[in-house]
Amino acid sequence: MGSRKNPNKYDTLPCFECGAKCCRYVAVEIDTPKTKKEYDDIRWYLLHENIYIFIDHDNCWHIEFRTRCRSLADDHRCIEYETRPQICRDHGWPIGTCEFFASPYKVRFKTPEEYERYMDRKKIDWRYKRRPKTAKE
Repeated sequence: MGSRKNPNKYDTLPCFECGAKCCRYVAVEIDTPKTKKEYDDIRWYLLHENIYIFIDHDNCWHIEFRTRCRSLADDHRCIEYETRPQICRDHGWPIGTCEFFASPYKVRFKTPEEYERYMDRKKIDWRYKRRPKTAKE
């Protein structure tokens, strides 16, 4: 992404072809779910808008918040390029893993149903057992 002082300096970077994908979400690594409560928490996350879960190529689990960076201009340039956070410098081209060249997703879930089908295919016992109704219910 380019500096406003020299707008053509970065025009050949992949950011302009991919639409600056890395500037449109925040992902945080989470513990791999192992218990029914943790499986259910994943389902709960996925019930919320603009929240996804993914497994990366190292089998690490992440929660992804689809939200645009405030510093991303309409032309896909970073208006804070010269003073951008280190995480941006480390992530982007050519140093880090740029989504233009390789997807960070091994598996990605957008809905609870996608996640449930995945768990069922893996034969993971993720469902809570339903309790029988009592006379008061």
